[in-house]
Amino acid sequence: MLPLFAVAVLGANAYAKDPRIEEQLNASPPKIPLKYALGEKAFDKAMRSGKYYYVGNTKCRLCHRKFFLGRKKDPHDYAMKSLKEGGYDDNPKCLPCHSTGYGVPNGFKSMKETPRLANVQCEGCHGPGNRHVKIARKTKKGGGFLAGADNPKVLERMCKSCHTERWNRSYTDFHTAYKKYKNADPNKKKKIKTAGK
Repeated sequence: MLPLFAVAVLGANAYAKDPRIEEQLNASPPKIPLKYALGEKAFDKAMRSGKYYYVGNTKCRLCHRKFFLGRKKDPHDYAMKSLKEGGYDDNPKCLPCHSTGYGVPNGFKSMKETPRLANVQCEGCHGPGNRHVKIARKTKKGGGFLAGADNPKVLERMCKSCHTERWNRSYTDFHTAYKKYKNADPNKKKKIKTAGK
């Protein structure tokens, strides 16, 4: 068995060989997913309002347990692990797509300051969830997200802000992958019903 430091070095070397990482590190700063999805004017207005902040996915699990558990099996929930293994877990050119709300006021800052927002959680795709929680408590209905299911174009742009041409190995057909995420467990294989069964 290899010593822990050897595993860390080998892991970092494996990531160092991926040319996409070098491209990312040499590129201009990445888009902040929420700003990209909303557009700068709408993003600035929402953030200046002080009405939106991140609550973390432990709040989401209270009402959306099946989705919460399904996402625990999903690569998004382990996004920070790949950064940590490669030694990029504090790199601002990687964090917007590997955490929840990096670059957004009260979003992910660092593993030390905001570990509860590590990885791509529910709010990583939908935006700050405090208003959704408030609305759901009062009305038992959805809504309140800046990038919710009620605004599919914005939600799709959230996905596309990270799943760019450079980082598209997780799918070959964006729309098929996007539709899968409407299910509680997007990675679960559906059983095919056959005639007579």
